[in-house]
Amino acid sequence: MKNSLHTTTLADQVEEKIIEYIKEHHLVPGNALPNEMQFSEMMGISRNVVREALSRLRMLGLIQTRTKRGIVVTEPPLLNGFSKVLDPQLLSLKTIKEMMGMRIALEIGIADFIFTNITDKYIQELEDIVARQKALGINNLSVEDEMLFHTKIYEIAGNNFILEFNKLMHPVFVFSKQNYESYFLPINQRLNEKGEIIRHADLFEFIKNRNKEGYRIAMQKHLQPYWEFLYNFD
Repeated sequence: MKNSLHTTTLADQVEEKIIEYIKEHHLVPGNALPNEMQFSEMMGISRNVVREALSRLRMLGLIQTRTKRGIVVTEPPLLNGFSKVLDPQLLSLKTIKEMMGMRIALEIGIADFIFTNITDKYIQELEDIVARQKALGINNLSVEDEMLFHTKIYEIAGNNFILEFNKLMHPVFVFSKQNYESYFLPINQRLNEKGEIIRHADLFEFIKNRNKEGYRIAMQKHLQPYWEFLYNFD
C-alpha cells in the first residue's frame, strides 16, 4: 500500500481503502467496522492518518460512532453537504446555467407526481403562499419567498430526493434575483406585453382545478425567461 501513495495523500488512500473494505465485505447500514487501531494495524498506517480518514467519512455521513457499538456504517444523506458549498459567487455562469436547465427539466417533469399526490390540504397551503406573495408584491419578494411556492410543489411531489434537490437550487434563485434587471427584466417585459407571463397565482389555479396538462404548459411558460436566458445570453 505504501508504494501506491505517490499521487494521493495517505489520508486519501486510507479513505478509499475503508470504502473498499465496506464494499468488499458487503456491509450495510448498521453493520460494525473495525476500530481505529484495527484499521491502523491492517493497513500499516499510523492511527493519526486513519483518524483523519474516518473523520472525513463521518462528515460525508458514511459512518457514525455509536456508544457501545463503535464505528458503524450509515446511509449517507442524499446530496449530502452540497447545499453548504453552493454559493452563486463561487459558481461559474456555465454551472449556473446547467443548474437552471436541470431545474427547468425537473419542474416540468414532476407534474404527474404533483397531481397524483395533491390534496385539499396542499391546495390550502399553496393558496396561503400565493396570498402572501400577492400581499408582498412581486417586486418585494425575497429569494426565500420566491422559493416558497416551488418548495411546496416539490414537497407535494412526494419524493425526498426531489425535495432535497430543490435546496440545491438556492444559488439559481439568488443569481436570478441579483441579475434580474440585466438578464430577466427585458424578457419578462416582452412576455407581459404579449400577455404570456405566468405567475405563481396562475400556476396555483391549474393545480386547484386539477388541470395537469394545463399546469404543465403553464409551468413551461413560467420558466420561459430562464429558458431564453440559457440560449440567448453568453
